[in-house]
Amino acid sequence: MKLAKGKFYLFEERVPLRTHQVLRKELSKGRKTLYISKNPPRLLRSQLNFDETKLSTMWLSTRPNPECIPPMNLKIFEQNITDFLSENENGIVVLNGLDVLEMWNGFRPVLDVLARTQRRVNSNGSNLLISLDPHNHYPQKLVKLEDISDEVISSYA
Repeated sequence: MKLAKGKFYLFEERVPLRTHQVLRKELSKGRKTLYISKNPPRLLRSQLNFDETKLSTMWLSTRPNPECIPPMNLKIFEQNITDFLSENENGIVVLNGLDVLEMWNGFRPVLDVLARTQRRVNSNGSNLLISLDPHNHYPQKLVKLEDISDEVISSYA
């Protein structure tokens, strides 16, 4: 699978296997990536094993640590993405932790941030990849996410 410039991809999968497969391919082409995850960066680095100058990882965690984004603060979450996109044309933003953001902020505010991010990604030739387990989300919410996505890749089809 090849990513088209300026597109938002929603990966519906139990664990982010397809997401990581696509990401490895893009990283090998030298594309810079910001990966925001509910998992510790150490775990991600071991799964992706890539050049740290290309892969920046942020952890959705309340720990007072520079590599953490407090999940209850959507403003900081969005600012991290905005900063990354303004510094990295043709960059990739990956989110694996939508459920964590939703738990702290509710669905609507998170969806609004993602819709704004999608417009930014579309306008600067970058990509937004979201990996989520559809079984952890209500069908009505999934439909809303699918509506703002440019492409949905589901391993449940």
